[in-house]
This record gives sequence, C-alpha cells and structure tokens, in this order.
Amino acid sequence: MTTQHTTRPPRPKRVGVWGWLMQTTVGNVFRFIGWSLIAIGVSILVEWVGMVKFWGPDHSRKILELEITYLGAYNRNLITGLYPQDVAVTFMTWADKAVSILHLREVSNWFAGDVNSVTQVIAYGLDAMINTIFIFAVRSAICISAMSGFVLVGLVAFIDGLVERDIRKACGGIESAMLYHRAKRIVVPTLFLSFGGYLTAPISIHPTLVFLPVMTVFAVAVFVTAKSFKKFL
Repeated sequence: MTTQHTTRPPRPKRVGVWGWLMQTTVGNVFRFIGWSLIAIGVSILVEWVGMVKFWGPDHSRKILELEITYLGAYNRNLITGLYPQDVAVTFMTWADKAVSILHLREVSNWFAGDVNSVTQVIAYGLDAMINTIFIFAVRSAICISAMSGFVLVGLVAFIDGLVERDIRKACGGIESAMLYHRAKRIVVPTLFLSFGGYLTAPISIHPTLVFLPVMTVFAVAVFVTAKSFKKFL
C-alpha cells in the first residue's frame, strides 16, 4: 500500500513595511517615468507615420501652438493652488533641458543644412520629435489640473453612493454583487484610457471635451460601486 504525499505550494512572502513603502513611493515614481517614456515614444511614432501618410511636417508645431492657447482658459486650481500655465512652463523647461542634453536641435540643424531630400526628411522628423516632447509637457500640466476634478467628482459620487447604500440596507433592498464588480472594473481603466489617450492623441482636442465626459463616466462608476457594495460588512 502506497501513500501519496501532496506538496502544498509555498506561501507567498509577505511584504514588510519598508518593502511596501518602497513600492508605493520609489516604485510608483519609476513606473510613472516608464509610462511617460512609453507615451512619448508612441506619440512620436504616431506623428512620424502621420507626417508620411496624412499631414505635413508643420503638423506638430500647429498642435503645440493650439495646446498652449488652451492653457489661458484655466484659472488657478482650487486643490493644488497652482496655475496650469505655471506647471506647463516648469514642464517645458524640463523638456527643453532634455532636448538640449540630447542635442536634438543641433542634429536637426545639421541635417537641415544639407540639400539632400533624405536629410531634409530626417530634419523634419527631428523637429516633430522636439515638438511632440513639448506637447507632452503641456498636456501633462493639463492632466495634473484635471486630476483634481476627478478627485472632487469621485468623492461626491462615493459619498452619495454610500448614502444610497445605507438607504438600501435600511429598506432591505436587493444586493447585486454582479453590478458591484462590473462597476468596479470600470473605474481604473477609465482613468488610464482617458489620460493615456489624451497624452498620445495626434490631434488637438480641447481638454474640456476630453475630460468632462470621462469624469461623468467615472463618477457614475464610483457611485454605482459604492451604492451596490455588499449590505453587511
């Protein structure tokens, strides 16, 4: 008679306080930098493809000029106390330093000095790369200002949803786990898709037209999530 021994899978190691702190601080900073570099790279590739297939070499410059004009329509942020224009100037200063370190302007001017058509195309591509970096800096400032709007509408929707949950609990309403899980899954992707799509969009769209509908969807998802949360904790 043989006995079969079953081996249990090893338990995952619990992350300590210092490990959790490093993940939430340094880890998130590096993730943000990585996602920013990916977004810039995608934007540059889209701009290059569009230059060849759809629009001319001045497309990125026109988009940058439009994005800068949008900044004047926003007042000081009520939560951060910062003007989007000031944040954009800071980000554009950092972008200008990055362009200077990489010597992109010098390389572009060197290619532009040649009469060869191939080198002219390379110069246009480098100029589009520089403009795209500045576009990303301006849009990042607008995204930071828009985050406060998501915080406000999310907080209001969450509180309103908890009130509706208490009413449902007191009145013996039906609990729907399916509705809760489906609404919960919409919250985070809504944020990532809105900010990611706006930062990499090859066309200029007014930020209000981008974030106002997304904030509405986000608020509804948070409200339904809080409202349909399980009746008893």
